[in-house]
Formats: sequence, C-alpha cells, structure tokens
Amino acid sequence: MEDIVNYGTVIIAAISALAFVVSVITQVTKSIAFFSKIPTQLEVVVLSVIITPAAYIAYAQYNYMQLHWYMIAASIIAAFFVAFVAIFGWEKFCTLYRRFFKN
Repeated sequence: MEDIVNYGTVIIAAISALAFVVSVITQVTKSIAFFSKIPTQLEVVVLSVIITPAAYIAYAQYNYMQLHWYMIAASIIAAFFVAFVAIFGWEKFCTLYRRFFKN
C-alpha cells in the first residue's frame, strides 16, 4: 500500500511538471506567426505527445532502465492526461475523476 501512495505522488508530480512545461512552451510559441494559426488545444496535444515520451525516455536513460515498448505506449497515453491538465486544469480533472470513481 505504501508503494501505491509513493508512486501516485510521483505520477501526479510528473504530470504537473509536464503540464507546466507544455503550458509555458505553448504560451511562448503562440506569439510566433506560424504557430498563431494553429488551434491552441491542438498545439497542446501535439506538444504533450512529443514531450511526455521524450521525458520518459530521458528518465529511463538517466536511471539505466531498459526501454520497453509498452512503457513508451503508456507514456503516450499519459501524454493525453498531461494535455488534459494543461488545457483544462486540475479542477476539471478531479471533477471528472469523482464522476467516474464514486466512493
């Protein structure tokens, strides 16, 4: 049970950090002429799908972990959670969680 709590906090911290990075990059690039024509939500999703697996691969290489295809696939799935938090924020994410996982 203790491992679940520890991993849960690490996952939430990672999603928060990645959502912050995606938000900052989006805000900076929206002032560039080419990126101003792209819808903001599309840019956030694309950035999340690029940055989240790259962050996982960097983390795995730093810790000398083997890269498995299913972990990269999981990081791509996690990228959509990062995009959701970057677009809508934690409050809407918590509301959605409470809606589907009632105690």
